[in-house]
Amino acid sequence: MLSTVTAALTEALVEMFLYGVYAVLLTAVIYLVRSRRGSLLEKKSARWVLFGLIIQFLVITGHCINTICETFLAIVRLGGGAAAEAFYLDLSTTSSVVHITLLVMCTLVTDILVIHRLYVICSYTRNIVLFPLAILVAQAAGGVGSIYHFARWYSDKLGSTKYLLLDGWVVTHLVSSIVISAYCSGMIYWKIRGINRAVGRLSGHIGGGMKLTSVLAILVESAAIQTATTIGALVTFQVGFIGVIAWSGISPAVLGISTVLIHARIGLGWAHEPDYHIGSNPTRINFAGNDALQGAEHELENRK
Repeated sequence: MLSTVTAALTEALVEMFLYGVYAVLLTAVIYLVRSRRGSLLEKKSARWVLFGLIIQFLVITGHCINTICETFLAIVRLGGGAAAEAFYLDLSTTSSVVHITLLVMCTLVTDILVIHRLYVICSYTRNIVLFPLAILVAQAAGGVGSIYHFARWYSDKLGSTKYLLLDGWVVTHLVSSIVISAYCSGMIYWKIRGINRAVGRLSGHIGGGMKLTSVLAILVESAAIQTATTIGALVTFQVGFIGVIAWSGISPAVLGISTVLIHARIGLGWAHEPDYHIGSNPTRINFAGNDALQGAEHELENRK
């Protein structure tokens, strides 16, 4: 049977690898944003997204550093073995509390970025985001409750997984995140599908940008990564403690990669198709994603 120490070491190695991938992707995105003469940063919406990405980066980096410190303490200072096992099983230690706190923060920041993306794509319609914002409040409350309860547990109470099954705070936090991801993904799908049908009657493309089907595929795929990660965390919390160690450790990096992929492909206008136009004024899908949708709608109105 896989020991707690072995699971923690495996998680640390996987997290280091995923963090490296995430850091490279994020660096490339920020560099490309700046290389475009700051045009993207002139938009208020784009600045908010960039600010969110930076906050997410700081949280994920802090989580990775905390993992390194935990590994050093367990293996080097405690010498591994039973002492390291007891260290990892005691959720009341400072490093364990920091671990779960940063995980909660990363999930919240990621979901805020998802809600913001929905808000922009739906033409800044506030009613659309009222429901996910309400769920976000419940998610934040569940996160705070999880941190508080984890800090009060002791190693002699961790021999069974019953506390995980009964911890409503953890379940509330994770289920709320799943609901937000599913709702936002569904609404984004509905919005782009409607625009795709309208534009398809004209030429099937938005000039100077991506095919709308490509945009939809990227959004759905990235949201699927985020949703699958959260579901995996929820499942492992019900399965056993070793699964919790592994999945909660890699979740921040995976969420970061999912978020960066969305904004790298859509926000920076990759998969550029300059040969297709609608009328004389091509519409492009920019960092915020709003101009393309509004442009398509206006073009449709003009042709009527």
